[in-house]
Amino acid sequence: MREARVSDYIHCPNCDDKLHPFSRVNRTEAAHINEERGVTDGHGWWRCENRTAKGRCLWVQPHWHQAKGFSLPESFR
Repeated sequence: MREARVSDYIHCPNCDDKLHPFSRVNRTEAAHINEERGVTDGHGWWRCENRTAKGRCLWVQPHWHQAKGFSLPESFR
């Protein structure tokens, strides 16, 4: 089960100009972040909850640190 959403809405660089809710990444996403970025804090990252015709947004970032964020591969849609 996913943790409750962040109470604030955050701008997502992959999505439109609107603010979107973010939620903590799941275990699989966290493992990918740790491997991709060479970090151990993947469990503390957040993922955009916006959905489009393609599926769920792929943007992940540490909370309030958009500059460190990146897009997950398409397989995470």
